[in-house]
Amino acid sequence: MNLLNPKKIRIEKKADGSITLTREDGKAFKNVHFLLLFPFTDLENFISAIVKKGTDQEQIGIISRLKDLPSSAEQVVREDLNKRYFIPEIKSIDRILDKYWFFEVHAVTDRGRKKFFLGSTRESIRFKADSSMVLTDMEKCRYKITRFEKMPAKSRAELERILM
Repeated sequence: MNLLNPKKIRIEKKADGSITLTREDGKAFKNVHFLLLFPFTDLENFISAIVKKGTDQEQIGIISRLKDLPSSAEQVVREDLNKRYFIPEIKSIDRILDKYWFFEVHAVTDRGRKKFFLGSTRESIRFKADSSMVLTDMEKCRYKITRFEKMPAKSRAELERILM
């Protein structure tokens, strides 16, 4: 694992929107992107800096803690991650309809009202240790529920109904 020293790298966003990362040895990489390593819900730790090489990706290195970067570099990395990992947060669930082999979910997210479809609850819903949940719809879009116990009672009841 190639850990990048946050004090010895430089991350810059160019006028055209591309990102350049310069390592401590002076080697500069253009068109850099950042990927979350496991778990995807951790936006603060173990972030991979990559550059595309044809259809493949080459890893430049790993940033172990985002907060250790200078604030300008941290902001560039966060903006890139936010574009790549758009995960709306479910605030409430209006209703979930059983459609034979899938569920039609009508929810209110932090981005507005949304209708999406879940397949098997065993494969579509992941419970996290911090009491959050991640729902993955049939199009592989993800939605998070930060605090299930804080959701409105009707929302909890709708979700519990399909989990049983």
